[in-house]
Amino acid sequence: MYGHWGQWNFFLEPNKPYISMEFAGFMGEKSNFPEVWGLVLGLFLAIYAGFLNSVTPVEPVLDSHSGFDSPRLALEMAETPKQVWDLIGLPDSLEFFHTTGEFRTLHYFDFGFIFCYLAFLTYTGHYAGRKVRPIFLKIFMGMVCLLGVAGFADLIENVLILNILDAKTAEEMTPSLEYLKPTSQLKWFCLFGYVGIVAIYFWLYEKSWILRSAAIVFFTGFFLELFSIFKSNLLEMSFPFFALGLTLTWFHYGFSLAFSSLSKKT
Repeated sequence: MYGHWGQWNFFLEPNKPYISMEFAGFMGEKSNFPEVWGLVLGLFLAIYAGFLNSVTPVEPVLDSHSGFDSPRLALEMAETPKQVWDLIGLPDSLEFFHTTGEFRTLHYFDFGFIFCYLAFLTYTGHYAGRKVRPIFLKIFMGMVCLLGVAGFADLIENVLILNILDAKTAEEMTPSLEYLKPTSQLKWFCLFGYVGIVAIYFWLYEKSWILRSAAIVFFTGFFLELFSIFKSNLLEMSFPFFALGLTLTWFHYGFSLAFSSLSKKT
């Protein structure tokens, strides 16, 4: 589509800038590489997420705090040694060694997952702005900065959690706990802020019902995450909206467009 329009626009309006033929061919229906890349990256991310979920502790050893059901999110939002020990067990207990082992495995592999989801979100955001590229490119660098802050905060969060898991006393745990919850909140705020900006593009410039639905889902998740500053467990309610929005986006850009592009080429 873009390739044909680039040709006709040049003849109809020769004094106006137009998309170069090489770029138009890359972004147009003659090439399905961007969609196939999104399909493969989304599948890999889903498999990776499924693996992480399989090694994540399902239940707290004693109790969770703030109304969290997920031990992982509860640990990210922990503020006191008691909240941590209620999740992982008391030091030197059998539950402690078993649960901390699971959390260590989870967060070791999570270092790699950070780069995977950053790549997928970057692809999604960049591809979403293709219809309004002159405006989009001015904003995209700010969006990339949001992702960079989120990724860096996630790395720091993992280090802090590993330090907490290694701590045997409250005194050893307290320095890391002091920064854990703010770091986790910063990570989630940046990630939801990023998809919130993408949702604006979906709503304003996309006609697909899938992407319009993704925009509503992303907006809902963003506002839930925003209010989690006051009520922590709203973060847990916002996370399914985040995951569903990404799934809808992947289905459209990866699965749907990849196969429609392939069908047009054959």
